Amino acid sequence: MPEALFDDRARAQRRARALTREPRPFLAARIVEDWRERLAVLARRPARALVTGVPPALEGELAGVADAIVFAPSFDAIAGVEEESLDLLLVLGELEARDDLPLLLRIARTRLAPGGHLLGTVGGGQSLPALRESLHAADSDSGAFAARTHPRIEAGAFAHLLAAAGFADPICDIDRVRLRYRSFERLIGDLRDHGATNVLSARPRRGLSRRQLGKARDAFAALARDGATEEMVELIHYSAWAATENIRP
Repeated sequence: MPEALFDDRARAQRRARALTREPRPFLAARIVEDWRERLAVLARRPARALVTGVPPALEGELAGVADAIVFAPSFDAIAGVEEESLDLLLVLGELEARDDLPLLLRIARTRLAPGGHLLGTVGGGQSLPALRESLHAADSDSGAFAARTHPRIEAGAFAHLLAAAGFADPICDIDRVRLRYRSFERLIGDLRDHGATNVLSARPRRGLSRRQLGKARDAFAALARDGATEEMVELIHYSAWAATENIRP
């Protein structure tokens, strides 16, 4: 059996710690607002919904999207859901740092009733170019580059996985959020607030050395314009349906 790419325990720990730092992470709030706009135009109101990955402080924003809603901190809750019992499944982030994504999407498909809707968001493959460049610079002296950032999926590839899992009408669109930072540390702080730091199984267990941190800071500062460095987060919003020949969204 191949070694797991991601560390599930570390992911859970980072998510739990993030909630003690920032109850309403700004990217999560942006995603929830986007979901509300998308769900507002549905032809019919879902009866039963499962929402995973949304910080508790933002759950109230989704209170009216279905008749009955269960909130779960992790996508792992899907294992305890009966097949074809959901009309709506909302997933925030949860699928971007998971092994065997095709299997997880197939499981999600089986939990949706005919005509059920899957809506979610993951970080896209073009995210955090300034961070990646800065961490590359940190390791440049040794010539051995550590696994400090995650591989991320592209929108087209995610749409293909949804179709392969049996979903109908998969759609992926991209929201590129541009941010400006006056320091490397402020960017790292925001990532920690979102529980979005490194959970690769092969990640270094020790942080950057003083010299490496200095090189990362210098590389990040070298990208600055007008006193701040621009960073970009790519959000892939995906939507798909568990439709049948007789039941269409």
